[in-house]
Amino acid sequence: MVLVEQWRGKRKLRLMDIGGPETAGDLTVEKGDISDLGRMQSLCQGVHTVVHLAADPRTSAPWESLLPANIIGLYNVFEAARQAGCRRVVYASTVNVIAHYPREIVIEPDMPVAPANLYGATKAWGEAAAYYYAHYHNLSVLCLRLGWVISENDERIRPGQPLLPALLTYRDTVSLFDAAVNARQHVHFGIFHGQSDNRIKRMSIENTRQVLGYEPVDDAYVLAGIPDS
Repeated sequence: MVLVEQWRGKRKLRLMDIGGPETAGDLTVEKGDISDLGRMQSLCQGVHTVVHLAADPRTSAPWESLLPANIIGLYNVFEAARQAGCRRVVYASTVNVIAHYPREIVIEPDMPVAPANLYGATKAWGEAAAYYYAHYHNLSVLCLRLGWVISENDERIRPGQPLLPALLTYRDTVSLFDAAVNARQHVHFGIFHGQSDNRIKRMSIENTRQVLGYEPVDDAYVLAGIPDS
């Protein structure tokens, strides 16, 4: 709901959740399951940009859950967006796509995928499907490999936390998605790393800055109170 709260009143939103219908303040959350192509076709009608955040995000999720949510559902979102004439899909991928690389390596977006779990493998498939839809169906698809997404005030941001290099604060998350949604039409496809401007980085964010104009404001190590040695 972080994006919804920041975009409320600034963008015309159509919200969908598998548990709906419900209300989010003055907004209605419609019920929908991305494994249902017909429902996705209906929801994508008249939509300019689809922000696809629906998935089973558990790194230990079993195949029986990943198949409908992360494979079939992903196809349905892209296909429904294509059929509806949407301009763009912003696809939430994950750092788990490259999690098997040694921690001392800073990952560039053009390096081969190296998932350390089945969840990451399904998200890598999603990036491949995004390439297909962008290059063969003229649908703009921007893949955002999200790092460790938490509030900048979360008490888990502390010295010794191994996830600090991949941290992406809520306020930088909003900045990242704003940059992707607002990217010019010629930015037709790309894989962009999403994390804060951490002193030590798990993933390079140079192309995210240069191509999307992403401007993160947080540094995990500053938030954790770790001095720059």
